[in-house]
Amino acid sequence: MPTTMFDAEVPTAGTIALAHEEILRIKRAGSFENVSGDINALVNTPTPITVAREAYGLKGTDSVSVIGYNQVITFTVEGIRDTLGRIAQPWLVALLNVARATGAANKISAQTFDAKDETLIALEGSYSVAAVKSSTGFKDKFVWTFTLTNDGPIAQITSPIAGTGIPVLDSALPTGKGANDNVYVRGFNVNAIISATVGGVAAMSISQIPNELNIVVVELPAGTTGSAPIILTNAIGASAALPYTRIV
Repeated sequence: MPTTMFDAEVPTAGTIALAHEEILRIKRAGSFENVSGDINALVNTPTPITVAREAYGLKGTDSVSVIGYNQVITFTVEGIRDTLGRIAQPWLVALLNVARATGAANKISAQTFDAKDETLIALEGSYSVAAVKSSTGFKDKFVWTFTLTNDGPIAQITSPIAGTGIPVLDSALPTGKGANDNVYVRGFNVNAIISATVGGVAAMSISQIPNELNIVVVELPAGTTGSAPIILTNAIGASAALPYTRIV
């Protein structure tokens, strides 16, 4: 059975990953970020966009043709606060700020696609964001219900899990590590990595966790504090750069 992004699901801080069968990715800082490990009750509701036409073979009888779809995406997120009271999920902080904004600042780009079957159509578009907060009964936890409403046409795209066999990277944790520290890079097609670079410098070592085909352990080389994108390469080719922030 091929490995897919479904196998690479990982929660962000403070949450437990669930067995999602649909992926939601939100663009943040120029890259699509998989947030499915943090969300629940993901629902896509399409509404057909139609034009009137004459029914074929029945002159004068009205019919309609579907020329596209409007889309509304809803889901819930449990927000977790750290010891300082801040929300622990960076993507959630960013999305809540978008939900409170107006005009162009209230828009995001998002993708939805099946997590197991790369032959199914994937969707990508621009959405306006709304959020409603409710209590879980615990002072350190709240639930937000998000509604994403398409802003303009929704494009049909090739599924992001239908790759060419090169590594597709999903996350690198923990962040903020430095030379000789191990970072766990998750994705798919990462079970036979032959080289890795961090900020353009070759990794000190690469290792695989037994029975974890979607995780590769990268030992960080020497470098400087700040942005240090990670690239993994297998026999087919190199992955796109995965943003990573390191210390010295």
